[in-house]
Amino acid sequence: MDDEERIRRDVLSIVQTYGKVRPPVVADRDLYTEVGIKSVDAVSILLAIESRFHISIDDDHFAGARTVNGLVDLLLSHPLGTGSRVA
Repeated sequence: MDDEERIRRDVLSIVQTYGKVRPPVVADRDLYTEVGIKSVDAVSILLAIESRFHISIDDDHFAGARTVNGLVDLLLSHPLGTGSRVA
């Protein structure tokens, strides 16, 4: 399994768990308007992603990544596991 696949699997799992949605979550669907993620759950998703990947994500960048694919792209564009900041 390559890094992108692993990240996608982990992000999907986090979205389903902390977003309180049942599978399947389609990776290119808008998390808020099509999947039904509430803003309070989005904060939990952000914190879980930051914890899982040992990074800090700027709120605006997180909000701009409105799909699972967008979150994966955001994570792939920055070094993971280094305590780095995605800004």
